[in-house]
Amino acid sequence: MDEVVARSRVLSRDGSSARLPVAHMVCNQTPPVGDKPSLMTFREVETVFHEFGHALQHMLTKQDEGLVSGIRGIEWDAVELPSQFMENWCYHRDTLMGIAKHYETGESFPEDVYLKLLAARTFRAGSLSLRQVSILNLFG
Repeated sequence: MDEVVARSRVLSRDGSSARLPVAHMVCNQTPPVGDKPSLMTFREVETVFHEFGHALQHMLTKQDEGLVSGIRGIEWDAVELPSQFMENWCYHRDTLMGIAKHYETGESFPEDVYLKLLAARTFRAGSLSLRQVSILNLFG
């Protein structure tokens, strides 16, 4: 995700109303194989939700000062908040079951696989937290 145009009152046509922000998302995904269409992996879907969180932060900003609106001039942890929040929808049962269907049969995502997905989400979460803390210690 990146910005095309930032929200700004200074750069608006008349100076009295804010120029609205515009964002774009470029998504790469697994290519088709043989006769099968291109099917997104769970991680690719999670990435789309993540990047859409950045896009929402950019497009829904109410800050009219272009240098600090949307995703500009924001601390890295604050920029990651909406994107990581949006990732949670990938683990929300109703949301996932609504978008994860077998491409040929239309069969819903299997419940046992969904439960494994939830379990895998928190596997070694403590180790990942320690990694983040160690990085902060290096640069903080």
